[in-house]
Amino acid sequence: MKNMNETLKDLIIGIVLFMLIVCIIGALVSNNKLSFILGDILGSLIAVLIAIHMNATISRALHMNEEGAAKYTKKMSILRLIIMGCAVVVALTLPEVFNLIGTLLGILGLKISAYLQPLTNRYITKKIF
Repeated sequence: MKNMNETLKDLIIGIVLFMLIVCIIGALVSNNKLSFILGDILGSLIAVLIAIHMNATISRALHMNEEGAAKYTKKMSILRLIIMGCAVVVALTLPEVFNLIGTLLGILGLKISAYLQPLTNRYITKKIF
């Protein structure tokens, strides 16, 4: 379980770092800087919530039988997709507040942080925690 929590920390750190990079670049190139930054923050918050939810789902599924765990993880995966979809709908509905590209890049931060997790762990998390 300790590795799981350490991995979650790595993912969250990676999401935040990616968010900061995207916000800086977006602020330089976007026409509506505030909208882009708010969209990226929205997407990044969704990415952090999804990472936390995935951690909780895996922890709970480990205490179930194989069939129950499979059903449970599928349901939770669908729930996470719905949450991501809701964030995209919010960005589409309120484009003056949340830039869609910023929101999508924020959500994508979860994938980027997963790929960079070994580096984040080695160079950041192990030195901080």
